[in-house]
Amino acid sequence: KRGSVNKLMIYYQGGGACWDNLTCSFPACRTVPDDDMSGYANGFFDLGNENNPFREWNIVFVSYCTCDIHFGDATVEYEEGTEPITVQHLGYHNSKVAEKWAREHFVNPEVVFVTGSSAGAYGAWFNGPLLHEVWPASEIHVLADAGNGVITTDFLQNQFGTWNFAPNLPDIPGVRESITEGGGMPSYTQAIATAFPDTNWAHVSTLYDGSLGGQTGFYNIMLTGGNLLTAFDWWNASCAFGENALAQSEETFAAVPSNYRYYFGTGSMHTMWRADKVYDDTTGGVPTIVDWVSAMLASGPEGRQDDWANVLCSNCGLLLEGDPMPAPLAPPFEQQGEDVVIVCE
Repeated sequence: KRGSVNKLMIYYQGGGACWDNLTCSFPACRTVPDDDMSGYANGFFDLGNENNPFREWNIVFVSYCTCDIHFGDATVEYEEGTEPITVQHLGYHNSKVAEKWAREHFVNPEVVFVTGSSAGAYGAWFNGPLLHEVWPASEIHVLADAGNGVITTDFLQNQFGTWNFAPNLPDIPGVRESITEGGGMPSYTQAIATAFPDTNWAHVSTLYDGSLGGQTGFYNIMLTGGNLLTAFDWWNASCAFGENALAQSEETFAAVPSNYRYYFGTGSMHTMWRADKVYDDTTGGVPTIVDWVSAMLASGPEGRQDDWANVLCSNCGLLLEGDPMPAPLAPPFEQQGEDVVIVCE
């Protein structure tokens, strides 16, 4: 989409991820390209909303069909199931094609905002450092919507390598080690935020990001080791996910407090970038996401805005309209009067 100002948003589409026969059979993993944009008209994609800070920007949409969070470089045949599945985990190459098109059409944007939702959140997080080489003179911001990187040690050590990330990671101290030596998302984020101190880095999520295709869903699959009897009961991982997501974000902020922030909203919604709640939801005492993102945009290397502060909801377990929940309700989801809440010990 062509805009009227010399600013560019790059958005990486979501669509799940897979790393074995079970998860690659998973309907939440997008394996067919989709150019239907009808689902991208709300939230920050509502370009008619005068409160949308991106309404006049140029926008590049990076589609997704590789099940590798936009950074894989491998073709893999998964044979362990009842029927072999071959997946082209070539998201890195697709991202490079989109990058080439973007740099040819937007030569020297004043500001570049790199973002994405779910799998696309990681697309932004892993491609973001590489985009600094494409637009070295631009002010850059990177925001991951519903992609906090809460994973198990077993997944990092034994499954993550399936996508063959390492050869294409930037040559930045600590980046490869975060993948190969077990540091995971906190170590990776600390490395890139340190390497690019003028760039703002942010994670946005509900604290109990739910559903089978949400962050708790994938974390539960990792925790259960692919046990078919429990792998799809995503709600069982809700409390563990929330606890670890917050702990990781706090650890990261402690290491790079100048240019990293986190925002945790109320409930279990998975992804918020495309939801109209970004303009008006203050449940749990949080600022609206649009105000928080606007403060992020106003925070540059010359100084960060006080309004761009870490956010944690006060009653995070309260489910809002449309939030995922198990049916029938199962712990930690329970009915309290007219409300459904997540209760963690």
